[in-house]
Amino acid sequence: MRYVRRTATGLLAVALLVNAVIHLRLAAPFDAVAGTLASQGDLFRIQAVANIVAIAVVVIARRRWADALALVIAAGGAALIVVTALVPLDLTAIGLPLLFEPAYYPDKTYALVAQLVAVVAATALILLRRRPKKAAAAS
Repeated sequence: MRYVRRTATGLLAVALLVNAVIHLRLAAPFDAVAGTLASQGDLFRIQAVANIVAIAVVVIARRRWADALALVIAAGGAALIVVTALVPLDLTAIGLPLLFEPAYYPDKTYALVAQLVAVVAATALILLRRRPKKAAAAS
């Protein structure tokens, strides 16, 4: 069982790292899509940092809550890729840019696949981690 957990942790870490690298690489070209508070490039950088922090938390903490954090980050990122490919997401009212990118180019596809792999790995870790044993009730 330990081998499966370590494999899932490694897979999660690699998937989140791939996603972080892609987002960092794409950040500069997307700085042109600006909002009043942040550009789309800034949002890409935030996504990359969130992925790297999630890797560290999962590896260091080795708890279900850490796996759940990674799951939320990966699932949220994957959902944003899909949603912003289908409909314009207008966040200008809160100072963020209009997010709409209907084309699927290789880096976008790789990022989506990496995030979906991270979702599967994080879900597996949540299911594989042992729940804390409850203290026996005193009679």
